[in-house]
Amino acid sequence: MTSKMASKKVGQSTMQKLPEYKATVMNRIIESEVLSKLLHYNTPDALFKDDLTDEEKQALIYKNVFPFRFVPDPVVNQGTFITIGANGFRRFQEGYEVFDDYQAGEINFYFFTHMDLMRTTHGVRQDLILGELERIFDGTTGLGMGELKLRTANELWIHHNKFGGYSVSFTITDFK
Repeated sequence: MTSKMASKKVGQSTMQKLPEYKATVMNRIIESEVLSKLLHYNTPDALFKDDLTDEEKQALIYKNVFPFRFVPDPVVNQGTFITIGANGFRRFQEGYEVFDDYQAGEINFYFFTHMDLMRTTHGVRQDLILGELERIFDGTTGLGMGELKLRTANELWIHHNKFGGYSVSFTITDFK
């Protein structure tokens, strides 16, 4: 038996920690007063409304915030949604044994709002969400090792252009 086969990796990989990471991400989303109001209130003055209670914020999970990309019946349920995905998991420096314990990947946000809800008194709802997600996640720690880094932000239009928003990716790196 070779030493490579005999050695056991210590700790969990990024992929094994994904449920924990997604729970942390969802909690950071609903803890944001800006995001919770933009998700909960379907009115142009959403940011002027009262702060949500803890119970109202928790109710956003699986109603407006999902730990997976699919959203059930968004056309029927006019609203604003943030969904979370993960992509691009890979060895950080494949082929170099010293870096073989590192993994990198992306945490993705797909968020969109019905076209009738886009306009707010503070600007376009999905632009406000984009700015707040960047404020909350870019450069922060707590998901993997090191800081999250904004990788891409692209416009997203779905359901025959009835919903618009963005898909945004942040790079995460972790020990395996």
